Amino acid sequence: MLSDIFTVFGIIVAALVVYRFRHAIVRAIRRFDARNAERIAEQEAERHDPVAHFKHTLRAAEEQVEAVSEITVADTRLGTPVTRYLFEGQQFGARWEAENARAAKVRAIARNYYVELPQALAERASPESVRGSANPAPRNPSNTPSAESNVVPFRRGNETLH
Repeated sequence: MLSDIFTVFGIIVAALVVYRFRHAIVRAIRRFDARNAERIAEQEAERHDPVAHFKHTLRAAEEQVEAVSEITVADTRLGTPVTRYLFEGQQFGARWEAENARAAKVRAIARNYYVELPQALAERASPESVRGSANPAPRNPSNTPSAESNVVPFRRGNETLH
């Protein structure tokens, strides 16, 4: 009996909290829905774009590289504050120099992805063995001769090794 009262009280409190924050909740749901619709539209456009894979790779590589930050340091000659741009611990005098260094880093990461892609696809396409690794299962030496062996298996009249 008392637990039923607490349950009803909890439901009423939860309903009041939802009612109190209903505008914020609805705005959050609408933002989520708009992002979702934008993502779906972008995926539809990428289906017809032949270079979409490269764009996606560059975006993924760009997420892995830190942004250029602006710092103020004292000038070595005059001691006055000077704005410098910092990327990966290196200071640059102009923003475009730092952005060029960042772009070179992004391109290097994307290029490495495509260098490693054939090997990754080859490993993925190889048949799975019983042990779960990508290495093929070892052959039974009694049924098939090894490459180093010069023993020819016994064959009857019209049997072949195929």
